[in-house]
Amino acid sequence: MKTLARRDFLKMAGAGTAAVVAGAAVPISGFFAWTGKNTLRFRAVAGMPKAPWPAYASYVIEGNVDLGGRSGSLVKSIYAGAPDSMSGIAFPGTVRSIRVTSVKQSGGSVVIDGEVSERAGLLEGESPAFSINIDRASGLATADFLGSKVLMKLD
Repeated sequence: MKTLARRDFLKMAGAGTAAVVAGAAVPISGFFAWTGKNTLRFRAVAGMPKAPWPAYASYVIEGNVDLGGRSGSLVKSIYAGAPDSMSGIAFPGTVRSIRVTSVKQSGGSVVIDGEVSERAGLLEGESPAFSINIDRASGLATADFLGSKVLMKLD
């Protein structure tokens, strides 16, 4: 598994050279729920960078997935602030819309695959392919961040 260097994270977050501008608002109350018979709505959050460094940004993946139709849309982004004190400001250039292409269920686990809708905005080394594994029993999810696996908590 590839590790993410602090310098690469800072480049991704735009720290140091880019001014932080207002982005999409982050919902205050988290959500992980069945909104219909086959519709899953979720929000997964991880502090960035990983330990032992203090988290000063939050990697967020959220959206709705139709499990029966194997479709849906997700958004992944990086917000200023650690998960417990996250702001509503997304770092510029970090918001990605994901089109769901596949959904697989196995026991209490859901694997969602997709692809980034706007490939022109991808950074060097950032893959247009997307995958998240949601474990409903543990309340955790695993997703990719620039080639590294990230453990995320479901809100």
